Amino acid sequence: MQASSSAAAASQQSASEPLRSAHEPNARTQTIIKFVVVALGIVMVAGLALVIGRIIYLASAPPAQPVASSTVSSNQTLQLPHGAEVRSISLSGNQMAVHYEMPEGSGIAVLDLATGRQATHVSIVSVPAGN
Repeated sequence: MQASSSAAAASQQSASEPLRSAHEPNARTQTIIKFVVVALGIVMVAGLALVIGRIIYLASAPPAQPVASSTVSSNQTLQLPHGAEVRSISLSGNQMAVHYEMPEGSGIAVLDLATGRQATHVSIVSVPAGN
């Protein structure tokens, strides 16, 4: 009986040893894990530096559109044809485009806000089909 119990204890001990050694990392595994942790730390620091650099770059870049000059008069007049109804107005930099409609057709007038003069005028007319 004693022989069987010592054999059982030896088999339990040998069976539990592979489990214990499987959970204990060896020196090579620890070195690899340390390398991965250091590499990921470097990647995180580089990414943070990249984000901060991009923010600084965008903050110091000139604006995409020119800012309207302060010499723009607050009282300007755009003369549209008699009977014209304004449909939409768009502003881009120092220019304002006014889309209007009349019984004869529609058009677009562009006003230069810096000078107060009409920059251009485009008439939009309907052409009958077949012409």
